[in-house]
Amino acid sequence: MHLDSTSFHYDGQATPVGEFGHIRIAQGYSRDHRPELNQVILNLICENQSGIPVYMKPASGNNNDMEGFKQIVKAHIGSLKAAQASRYLVADAALYVKETIEELDAQGQLFITRVPQTLREAKALVAQAPTLLFTPISQGYEGVSYDSEYGGVKQTWLLIRSEQAYKREQHNLNKRMLKAGEQARKSFKQLSQQRFACVQDAQSAIVKWRSKQTVCDVNARAIEVAVYANAGRPKRGELPTRIEYQITGELCTPLISRQTALQQLGLFIIATNDVSDDLDMASLLSSYKAQQNVEKGFRFLKSPDFLTSAIYLKKPERIEALLMVMTSCLMVYASLEHQIRKTLKDKACYFPDQKKKPSQTPTARWVFQCFENITVLYQAEHIPLVMNLKERQHIIINCLGDVYRRIYS
Repeated sequence: MHLDSTSFHYDGQATPVGEFGHIRIAQGYSRDHRPELNQVILNLICENQSGIPVYMKPASGNNNDMEGFKQIVKAHIGSLKAAQASRYLVADAALYVKETIEELDAQGQLFITRVPQTLREAKALVAQAPTLLFTPISQGYEGVSYDSEYGGVKQTWLLIRSEQAYKREQHNLNKRMLKAGEQARKSFKQLSQQRFACVQDAQSAIVKWRSKQTVCDVNARAIEVAVYANAGRPKRGELPTRIEYQITGELCTPLISRQTALQQLGLFIIATNDVSDDLDMASLLSSYKAQQNVEKGFRFLKSPDFLTSAIYLKKPERIEALLMVMTSCLMVYASLEHQIRKTLKDKACYFPDQKKKPSQTPTARWVFQCFENITVLYQAEHIPLVMNLKERQHIIINCLGDVYRRIYS
């Protein structure tokens, strides 16, 4: 089973919690990059073969995924595990919370999830990456196993280096370093305008500034600044009333900082509490990558063809009902797509894709588009005639069986 969530933005006013505990329409983290709009959240659990939804739960727009996933695990995973006989629950890093993985382990539910790299143990493992011996897993991926007991649960962590992610993150690293360098320049300029009573205070300020930098360093020193009693240019022979100290120096980006950052690019950690020998690195990675089945369903629900990327209903209970109808539509869509693909492979048949090349994995959306021009001609005292049927439609009709053949005969 694969657990994930998405948001639908709402072009209306925020609402309080309903009388019967309905969801609340509010602002929150927007997956649509529209933080100024209110929204609602949809949590979905889908099976792994074709992305058919087996569980849905609407949530308020400001719902936190970590808390939401935790409640789903406590309330429903046990019954879903009994009904579906699923082996693994797969989710993104929002599932990897101490209380949640403890609950999963207590229920005997195996999980596969991504580890947040904000954890101290994860940071330490990523920092050791240059010294570890990685093993090739598949094309573009290599990994190394690591034993962990985070949250008191025995786990296997798989540190993975992705070639594609490395190339993508390298461009982002350049942008981050430029931004960090500009911020360091501004903060050091403010620091150099301050004055200190002694050299020790100035040196302490330099040490404190250095501790906050992730990219830049400075060759800094404290210089004496004479302070006179009166403002303006001092008179000849006038002695200063006191000596203060100011910081000056030259900023730089050490090459070792960039090299260390480059060595940590393209790395991510997958965790599982299946510590048996049945799950190798390749199977663990492929199981986690199958998470895109849920994301594929979200893309269907939010596509312009479905016309529900934005919600215009006002009452929270109606929005909840709409999300249930949308999930039912996704169930039909995913089931039909799975049936078409399975039968095409079983019968060794092919359906032309958008580029007119033979394919055994067409999307249901493309199949629907190919059936749009079919019409039925009704004539008095004559049998209705189905028109505009072509060879490619007959391929799908034959795959789907006798019921569909009768409809289009």
